[in-house]
Amino acid sequence: MKKMNGINNAFDANANMNELALLLQQRAKKYTVNDSSSISIEKAQQLMSSILYCINGYLNSIETNTNVVVTTTEADYVFKLFNEGLKFEKANFEYAKNLYKDIQHNALKTDNMSYQDTVFDGLAEFFNKYDVQYAAHETPGSIDYQLFLPVEELTGIEYIVNYLETLRIEDLFCKKFDASNIKALLKGYNSDYTIMLLNIYEIVLLNSIGLAMLRKNVLLLSIDIKEKNKLFFMLKDLSIFQIEEKVLNSLNNIFKQLDINDAKQKKYMKSSAIKLSKYIKNSIGLNINEIFVTCDYRKDIEKDEYVDGQAMNNKKLRKLISEMQECRYTSDKLAIIKTSIHSLADLVEILDSCIWDDEYEQVYKMLGDIEINLLVSQITDKINMGENIKELKDWELQLLHFVNNYS
Repeated sequence: MKKMNGINNAFDANANMNELALLLQQRAKKYTVNDSSSISIEKAQQLMSSILYCINGYLNSIETNTNVVVTTTEADYVFKLFNEGLKFEKANFEYAKNLYKDIQHNALKTDNMSYQDTVFDGLAEFFNKYDVQYAAHETPGSIDYQLFLPVEELTGIEYIVNYLETLRIEDLFCKKFDASNIKALLKGYNSDYTIMLLNIYEIVLLNSIGLAMLRKNVLLLSIDIKEKNKLFFMLKDLSIFQIEEKVLNSLNNIFKQLDINDAKQKKYMKSSAIKLSKYIKNSIGLNINEIFVTCDYRKDIEKDEYVDGQAMNNKKLRKLISEMQECRYTSDKLAIIKTSIHSLADLVEILDSCIWDDEYEQVYKMLGDIEINLLVSQITDKINMGENIKELKDWELQLLHFVNNYS
């Protein structure tokens, strides 16, 4: 479906009103099986909208270097124009059905509900209810999943064709990555990602650009805290034009790493990168965590799987901390934690007061997945509330580093 380049092919309905009235009468008779007197005003308006949609859709598809002014006196010209338009929209419908089957067959493996509902239910509803004969301009169905570069100013089958073509481009890019890495990225983006209205392609592309800037393997997807800080200092003083140049250079790196050669896909991704450049410029001074994401590979757990133990009274805890600070060997500290620490609050106190440097890794290796998950959740909640990474405590930074490298 191609629109003419700078050419005005709009159909002049006012100049062809008599022919349109005759065409409407014919379409109404066909719709009501020769009882056009029973048609409502609303249905007549719908039929006329469908007629004009088909005519304009056909005219917009014509490639020519001259304006097409439809005011000819040729007999049945408007009828012929409509029939060509209806044929054109029927072909669009068949093309869209095949494209939709391909998208379903190669759909992303994600548990984001808006993506799943749209690809497997909302779009299916469109194809079940769409009436190209008498309501070609309408767009039945429910399409909740938003594209990164939205389809604008289109309706009916032309909207669906454009939506599906764009969705396929976004999905083709995301399919370059391992589904488990994308899931971890979305979890790192927001723990409620499954119920959010988000665009998966946007989040994947943005982290890919960040990794390309760092000359890393973009397939890894995750950007850890140290890498975020590097990106912050790399970008914070740049103008929008400098950021855009750096982003587009990184995009070329992505094309090479992922072997992307399709011209339409590259054009769409370039437009996406320019949009992301503005987002980076506007957000870089606020919070780097709002731009780039650290993948969250923790297993999903139910809250009721963990029952916190009894916390020590303050006097007993202070005495234990004092003893641990006198320990010469890490193994002694680990033994005390294992036998004497039964609550998450006490563990946090110990991590903050008694554990140093390489000891963190040994403590974290000793903890179970649930304890690690809960501790990380506390940290990510602080970051999501706006706390700067630089303000995190040493044990918190060490834990995030541990999770990123040992998960």
